[in-house]
Amino acid sequence: MDETSQYGIAAATLLMLTAIPTVVIFLCSLCLVHRRRDPARTWLSQYKIAYAFFCLDIVLIFFNYLLALLYRELDSLDQASVFNIRKAQTQTSIIGSFFDEFSIIGILVTLLSLGKAVNLVHTGKVSSVDRFIQWGAYSVAGALAILNTVSFALSEKQYADDGHRFDPTALKYLRQITFAMLAIQMTLNVSILAKFIVVTAPTRAVAGVTTATRYLIICCVLMLFKTCYDVGYYAEYVPLDGTVSARKSPGAYFAVLDVTFNFWPAFTTFIILFVLSTKKQDGVWTTEKVTHPSAHEMPAQPTRWGYNYDTENQGIPQGWHQPPAQMMLPAYSRPQELSTQQELAELHAPQFWHELPTQQHGKDPHVGATLPHRPAP
Repeated sequence: MDETSQYGIAAATLLMLTAIPTVVIFLCSLCLVHRRRDPARTWLSQYKIAYAFFCLDIVLIFFNYLLALLYRELDSLDQASVFNIRKAQTQTSIIGSFFDEFSIIGILVTLLSLGKAVNLVHTGKVSSVDRFIQWGAYSVAGALAILNTVSFALSEKQYADDGHRFDPTALKYLRQITFAMLAIQMTLNVSILAKFIVVTAPTRAVAGVTTATRYLIICCVLMLFKTCYDVGYYAEYVPLDGTVSARKSPGAYFAVLDVTFNFWPAFTTFIILFVLSTKKQDGVWTTEKVTHPSAHEMPAQPTRWGYNYDTENQGIPQGWHQPPAQMMLPAYSRPQELSTQQELAELHAPQFWHELPTQQHGKDPHVGATLPHRPAP
């Protein structure tokens, strides 16, 4: 077994150890993370969608590693079996990359929505600036989704051509579209980080949102590392013209580094957001359960932005009765105006897959051309 295969096995093992907790925590998030009709928790819907895309991505790329090992090591297989393995490997890389880009888009939108929620908890209302920024981010996310879909379609076209009708112009467009998409992602990430810094400054002394803002900054820095890695790798190793072969390729050891740089920042971000979403205290809530200092617990009043804590199952204590109108009511016998705002190298699968190396294609260097932003193992 050569060095490339050894690093490939190490990378596949590391990816499996990452994929298992990823899927387990995603299933836990479906059961433990609830919005509860709180307007400050709308980001959870976007979080779950992005997490689902990430799970699909990491599972598909793990199988891509396994198929690459089979393709390289099992020389005793007949030609038809080798061809089918190669087709399956190519498809897992294309579809996995497609889901990966959607997961990154979803994470960025989730982080921006979470920043808006922190502002809502802090000020009690959504500002017009937050609304404008949110809709602007949705527009950019829509453009990124379109670019990702076009890139996916061009990759599938190259796969369908199977090297018989290789089109260097289509390959050039594919690479340029992918690079533009990665650059836009990095720019959006930088903008979100700047927005979070602005949000963090006035909330440093507010106990209820300091945890959320701290998590936000960490997540945004992690995603900035991820997007900068994507752009840097693409600029360094992928030619933006119609040339089939890359200018240079990283060594075999890069398979392990790619799992670390490509998957772990997003994985860590999802874990941090999961921890934040399950917090009962110091989480992102517009209201909290009110415990009245008297012996008679009273229902909480609606907040000024329309959210009301669910007191359906609490009921009114049996011993509480409406006092006569002519008597002065004790302070605890009627609902008070309560503040509800909280005050507390070949055998590796990097991100960029445009075409498969000549050594793995066999005789035809164009067979199985794949998505440009994840080089084939």
